[in-house]
Amino acid sequence: EKLQRSYWRSVDEVRYAWQTRHPIMAPREAELARRAGLRAGERFLEIGCGEGANLHHLRDAGALRFGVDYSGAKTAFARRATDAHTVTADATRLPFTDGAFDALLIRDVLHHIGDVDGVLAEARRVLRAGGRLTLVEPNRASPLVLLQAALIPAERGVLRSTAAALGATLARAGFAVRAQGYEQPFPIERALMHPSFGLPSLGAHPLVARALAAADAVARRLLPARAWMYLVFEATVP
Repeated sequence: EKLQRSYWRSVDEVRYAWQTRHPIMAPREAELARRAGLRAGERFLEIGCGEGANLHHLRDAGALRFGVDYSGAKTAFARRATDAHTVTADATRLPFTDGAFDALLIRDVLHHIGDVDGVLAEARRVLRAGGRLTLVEPNRASPLVLLQAALIPAERGVLRSTAAALGATLARAGFAVRAQGYEQPFPIERALMHPSFGLPSLGAHPLVARALAAADAVARRLLPARAWMYLVFEATVP
């Protein structure tokens, strides 16, 4: 917990810009965020909103957007950057009433948390009956995810991130899993253009964009879905 809180406490404005404005990465991020399937007028919560990149990509859905994160710096930034309602809180003790939301997103969060059951219990509590949870987590079977875990100690929780484990955790929390799938077969652009150790400026070159699109098409045909980078679950409250 101390490692995670130390690693993720500060605002990363460069990463937020990369997720929301980079010509190649922003559309990839928006595609993942839209898996939440928001509808106009819905009340939506993101647990672990960080700087608010997903809240940004969902701003035109017509939903009332809320975000929660343990970092006050991040929630303050997300509120300014996305015009969403944000609050600083522990994900195992959400400051919302029972059944307050129609839809909920948890992305790239559970592998950083010790009390996963506690987080999902709270998620179920604040969703109304029939409410929807979209869960997006790294897939341990992905070569890129394994590389990330090897290089970054704070990411090694991904080693417990499997489809079977997440499905069982959702069931324990009382969710009904409606669909489970995979996204982004081999997104090498996440490493090539990462703002910390890649070359983000490569995204400005049309030839690079075409080459990456071609590589993605090949990966979709050749790489088994079970080895793609992201696990995506769609679940409801019975």
